[in-house]
Amino acid sequence: MENMVFTQLSIIEVRNILREEVRQALREFGQNPIKDNSDNDLLNIQEVAQMLNLAVPSIYGLVHRRKIPYIKRGKKLIFEKSQVEEWLKTGRQKTIYDADKQADDYLYRKDHLES
Repeated sequence: MENMVFTQLSIIEVRNILREEVRQALREFGQNPIKDNSDNDLLNIQEVAQMLNLAVPSIYGLVHRRKIPYIKRGKKLIFEKSQVEEWLKTGRQKTIYDADKQADDYLYRKDHLES
């Protein structure tokens, strides 16, 4: 065997490495690589907990309070990666710069509407 390297990788990291290797192999053989649909990946609760750096019980709490988007099939909870990422973005707090810009835009529009 060639050089063997042992490392601790998560299942998600291993999957991403394998996907990229398959894409590279398809490119080398002249075939179009498979469309990247990683934005629509389905995640289980452990993967979401790892992605958000939270404990699994914390994710269950968010689900119970309907704070995080999820799909329930039977007893299984499924999360769409793109929806979880969008949910994260909606919780983004504005910086002072953002608030100042929003205030300036409001005042500018108000002044021009009154004239």
